[in-house]
Amino acid sequence: MTRKPVVIVGGGLSGLSAAVELTSRNIPVVLLEQKPKLGGRAYSFLDAITGDVLDNGQHVLIAGYERTMAFLERIGTKHLLTIQDKPTLHFHHPTRGFCEFMLPKLLSPLHLIVGILSTNLFSFADKLRLLRAGFSIQFASNDPLLDEVTIEDWLKAVGQSEETNRSFWEPLAISIMNEHIAKASAKIFVRSLRHAFLCGWKNSSLAIPRVGLSELYVDDALKFIEQRGTTVQLNADVVEIVLLDNKVRAVKLRDNSEIECSAVILSVPHFRLPTILPTELGITLSTIGALPSTPIVSMHLWFDNDFMPHEFVGLIDRRLQWIFNKRKINREQGKGGHVSCVISGAEKFVEMTNDDLVKLAMGDLRTVYASVPEPLNAVVIREKRATLSCTPEAEKARPNHQTSIPNLFLAGDWTNTGLPATIEGAIISGERCAELAITHV
Repeated sequence: MTRKPVVIVGGGLSGLSAAVELTSRNIPVVLLEQKPKLGGRAYSFLDAITGDVLDNGQHVLIAGYERTMAFLERIGTKHLLTIQDKPTLHFHHPTRGFCEFMLPKLLSPLHLIVGILSTNLFSFADKLRLLRAGFSIQFASNDPLLDEVTIEDWLKAVGQSEETNRSFWEPLAISIMNEHIAKASAKIFVRSLRHAFLCGWKNSSLAIPRVGLSELYVDDALKFIEQRGTTVQLNADVVEIVLLDNKVRAVKLRDNSEIECSAVILSVPHFRLPTILPTELGITLSTIGALPSTPIVSMHLWFDNDFMPHEFVGLIDRRLQWIFNKRKINREQGKGGHVSCVISGAEKFVEMTNDDLVKLAMGDLRTVYASVPEPLNAVVIREKRATLSCTPEAEKARPNHQTSIPNLFLAGDWTNTGLPATIEGAIISGERCAELAITHV
């Protein structure tokens, strides 16, 4: 008797990780993606003018993303990452200039203590404040009071100064959470910091992709699952989950065709849920679809010279938060310079015109590098719903992977993974749903 497949709705990273996990165990899978390509919000494309590979946004990992590393190892692309020998971040401060924050190869928490005391980013008084926050992270990650407060509230409670907030905590929070400290959940932030900084220095090392996001995450994942029998359908718009006796029997597509299944993993953005969920669940989960998202704006700029000596730099107290030298990171062979600029938590900027955004970027770049010429070419990319806005209220509303329908599961970085809306969270959610779905095959 032929087993009915597990149907995965959505071909982003959570859907791909679920498919890889299931097919590696010889479970039949049908992967349905509404768009003409896989990857969700992590994709790359070829720029028609320059021929360079552009990512829709710069995704930098840490080596402590264990499930992401395992996923890349399984599909055969982990070698396309370069992991820092020592965890190092370069910043540019408005008055202090270039500063470095590096963690030495010492046991935890000694590596963090020495790293804080050694950096030239802070005054001695602020270094002591940071150490106080570090001890709070180590011992307060399960504090129920964190459930109710923002990062800004928590920073005030642990005695941080305005300078530490703007020079360290805000850049760190916006990178991890895609949200500002005044809005983001302290609970999820503290948990992330504990994993990144207090589980050994190796966890804190950045893992830098040397290729586009599609080559890193998508292309070889597709080969992996198709070689093991997975059916992948693009431009497949699922409009209904068909139930029988409170179990999923099939999914219905917009062309009215149905695919019978043993289980369904919904791996779609949270705002798409209300259009797909059965009415039995739509009442209880309708608020998920209404939760706010946070945008990211990325700009690719090309110049006639490569003026940036660093691979990447965090900008303190500017509109741009990070700038990346794509010639160095992706080892591009093109002439001149290619810089990627990122604004996370970009509500104030996402509706600006392309020309105004490029002018903004140039203004910030020239506060770091004095001789930046006018760009030869520019590409602006807006992800208006890049991630769930991880506020304290949203954190409480994130649903578990198991629904009240036994063989219907929810995957995505917006689900209750215990992490912010990150690549690691997306992959964890897909793997968890795969484990749950196996029991119904």
